[in-house]
Amino acid sequence: MRCPMYPISSYRMSLASHVRACDCDGHVILLDLRHNRYLGIGETTSKALAGQVEGWPTRADHVSPLPGSEKISDAAQRLLSQGLLTSSPYERYPNTTIEEAAATLELDRESSHQAIGIRRFAQVLKSVAIAAWWMRSHSLHAIALAVTARRVHIHGPRSDSLYQMRAGTSAYEKVQPFVFTAREKCLLDSLALVGFLATEGAFPRWVIGVRTCPFGAHSWVQSGHTVLNDQHEYVRQFRPILVV
Repeated sequence: MRCPMYPISSYRMSLASHVRACDCDGHVILLDLRHNRYLGIGETTSKALAGQVEGWPTRADHVSPLPGSEKISDAAQRLLSQGLLTSSPYERYPNTTIEEAAATLELDRESSHQAIGIRRFAQVLKSVAIAAWWMRSHSLHAIALAVTARRVHIHGPRSDSLYQMRAGTSAYEKVQPFVFTAREKCLLDSLALVGFLATEGAFPRWVIGVRTCPFGAHSWVQSGHTVLNDQHEYVRQFRPILVV
């Protein structure tokens, strides 16, 4: 990337289109979707960059006076060289917010004892296989685009009702333990569940969240304020950085 001939601190930059960012306790976490990696920015630098980078998550009223312009130029230069910042106009991406998790999906006890049928069983297996293949061969950026495209292109009746999601999630959870353990495989579990529910005409949100002290990342599926495949008390520890 060729840099302009005037100081970086004197012109407006923006987050690259494949980068998501969130403010975690004063620090800013960047998620590079193309390279499947996270980068943490310290509080002082984060506040200084907020006044120069469009799309930066630090609120304007929290921006501190700029430290030495050389320090900020160096920080911005590193982010530019890594492709995390750009001098191009900011591309605002949709569906970046979600309601705060306040409930956990309660599965229907009666349906938990009912057979799910061969078609559903096979569809869960297929959804897990597709999710695993995506993770092996695609970036998070490509996966996010694929999940979005599926929502757009699937035809037929659709529903965002918790009743339909409860039935579909119940069927999924009957089969999932026979395929893989969800422990420490939250991304696979979430992508597979989202894929399966799409075949049922239900479209919840796939979420990735982060936290600091210590750093951690987690993925889950959520509809409105209800978490489908985890406990809402646990996911509230994480700040959503990607919502699809």
